[in-house]
Amino acid sequence: MQANLEPRACIEDVKCEKLSPFLYLKKANQYLSIPAKQAKGREYLIRALDQLELFESQILLLQNLIRKAGLYPYLKKYFSDLSYDKQLTLDLYQSNFDKQFIFHSMQAKIFNLLKSGNNLVLSAPTSMGKSAIIDALIAEDQFSKIVIVVPTIALIDETRRRIQKRFSSEYQVIHHGSQIKRKNKVVYILTQERVNERKDLKNIDLFIVDEFYKLAFRNDDSSRVIALNIALSKLLSVSKQFYMIGPYIDAIRGMEVIQRDYVFVPSEFNTVALNIHEFNIAAMDLASKNLQLEEIVNNHHGQTIIYCKSAASIAQVSRYLGRLHQIQEKSIGYLNSNSLKKYYMWLVKYYGKDWGCTSAIRHGIGIHHGALPRAIQQKNIDLFNSKKIKILICTSTLIEGVNTAAENIIIYDNRNGTPRIDNFTHKNISGRAGRMNQYLVGNVFCLEALPKQELQTQVVDLPLGQQDHKSPINLLAGIQPEHLSEQSTESLMKFAKNSDVPLEIIQKHSTYKVELILKAYELITQLSISDMNQIATIKAPKSEHLKLLSTFIKTVESGSLTRLNLHFEDNLDLQNRLGWYIYAENHSSYIKKQISFIYDSRDDAVSRSDMTDKELKITRNIFKHSVTRALLLLEDLLNFEFTSLGVPEIADLGYLVHLFEHSHLPTAFSALEEMGIPIETLDKLVTERLSEADIDVLVRYLRIYHKYLKQLNQVDHMFIKKATY
Repeated sequence: MQANLEPRACIEDVKCEKLSPFLYLKKANQYLSIPAKQAKGREYLIRALDQLELFESQILLLQNLIRKAGLYPYLKKYFSDLSYDKQLTLDLYQSNFDKQFIFHSMQAKIFNLLKSGNNLVLSAPTSMGKSAIIDALIAEDQFSKIVIVVPTIALIDETRRRIQKRFSSEYQVIHHGSQIKRKNKVVYILTQERVNERKDLKNIDLFIVDEFYKLAFRNDDSSRVIALNIALSKLLSVSKQFYMIGPYIDAIRGMEVIQRDYVFVPSEFNTVALNIHEFNIAAMDLASKNLQLEEIVNNHHGQTIIYCKSAASIAQVSRYLGRLHQIQEKSIGYLNSNSLKKYYMWLVKYYGKDWGCTSAIRHGIGIHHGALPRAIQQKNIDLFNSKKIKILICTSTLIEGVNTAAENIIIYDNRNGTPRIDNFTHKNISGRAGRMNQYLVGNVFCLEALPKQELQTQVVDLPLGQQDHKSPINLLAGIQPEHLSEQSTESLMKFAKNSDVPLEIIQKHSTYKVELILKAYELITQLSISDMNQIATIKAPKSEHLKLLSTFIKTVESGSLTRLNLHFEDNLDLQNRLGWYIYAENHSSYIKKQISFIYDSRDDAVSRSDMTDKELKITRNIFKHSVTRALLLLEDLLNFEFTSLGVPEIADLGYLVHLFEHSHLPTAFSALEEMGIPIETLDKLVTERLSEADIDVLVRYLRIYHKYLKQLNQVDHMFIKKATY
């Protein structure tokens, strides 16, 4: 047997009887006995389990090696006739939150380190099962206040569902800004922005940062990186213990500033094996990529995720797959499902038959990207994970943390938007193939050439801990004084002395670059007191007021507006849309009018779909986030200028902020939208009495009474049931 034979080739030799099962397992044992080669040893065993019938003559040896490798869950799943000592091992590694859940050795190690009070940074593959450790920590009942920081609202909801299902009787789960702490035992599940907004995060027993690599400046939105570093600083100042989780890296640099002992565990503990297929097709050769995609889909019928760089790329891939005869044949069976057919008709009713997501569902394909309404995102994931659809096409919004069970990953583009993805991100995407206890072996199909292997080690640089003269002022203004270096303290003092805008405003709006805030303030100083007074408390703006609001928003949000061509100074598109949305009866009526206009003015399906996508991006990304953020800054700058001028006026843009941030809904209803109930359903439910209820009361009400509400249809009930049960 060759000394350098890879597990994938080796298992093929066992199939062809070129290699005996015993010699195969002997090689696995050799690798398991060398600390630096244990990952390869585990891969041998995982592939053996995937071809278990080949090893019937060596079952006891295989069981012993699985125990040696620490893959205890597989002992339970694949073998019923375990010896007493192996059964005892399973009992020892049984989790504290589910008798059927068995820890593998690395999960148990991490759990015990945290239970013993250690601060810990875990760097491990996607398939390691890191969320189970969090559940075990909660079940241990030694932490009364826990904060879990996740990068997206989609991950908030996924984590909320899991934790509420297991621990709601003991812990209050807080996931929305409007919720008030009522219990002594609480789990906060928040994005970094929501961590920074909350005033009640005190005396925290444990905080957890998921996907900690997002602390470093990479290709991500720099404002989110800064927000996460500020959240980390805040939590370090009020917490007893921390646990940071992320994909495999070699080191994290800059932790010295936290002045806490911690354990860094870089683990390559693998629970699945991957078959990597390379095709080296040029990035812009869409014809060749599509032909290869077609061949892969035709020959691999398992659950398949296709990663694309953007929503536009998703649309192109979806249209191509939708035209394939084989996919169309399969889709007939999918739409024969009554619930799926009703969901399809619901999409047709509210978003049109030509919208890309609608036609994709008709062909048995799911779509997931950032501009989709949240309920549709979640429904498409549910359809995929329950195997009602076989293909899910996504951007990085799905890859970054949301749990999916895929046998195959097809990396169609080697980009995330415009920037090329590096080897680290490529591995992170690839790690979504396979899943412990479901798919032992995953397939990764790389249509383009693999990213170049970086010679240097993969290190996450922590801006909080690497402050210098280049550190952004908005970062320094937001972090806790105890985490500021002397140089940073001097930089802040110098800025405060020379700036026209007080440091408090910079600190409060730290997601904005300082240069933008100063530019915005300059715009305010050019307004007459009369103009300032007119927009200070405005609720029903006239065209001249909308023009002022539009100009201000374009000044501070040019980045997000540029992506949708709404940034041009002489263009009235943004101004008009602001007015239409403010005066709309509700969110649903606004969307209905916009889509009706699209279908009246456009004849071809592609154009209709693209325009619908643009409209959804505007309502989701611009109205809900960019406009809201800009209005909050405008309010504070107006109040500062009123004070500076000695004018006894107080700006309050709360009405407009609420309208855009919560999509015309009462606050608690807006939280239900995050939980997966579509706005189209929520608009049917709003009453004056229910508008006063908080989230938890509203959830209980809907859980009990939704089936009796005559204004709801079957799809409405389906969404409500999924979100509240």
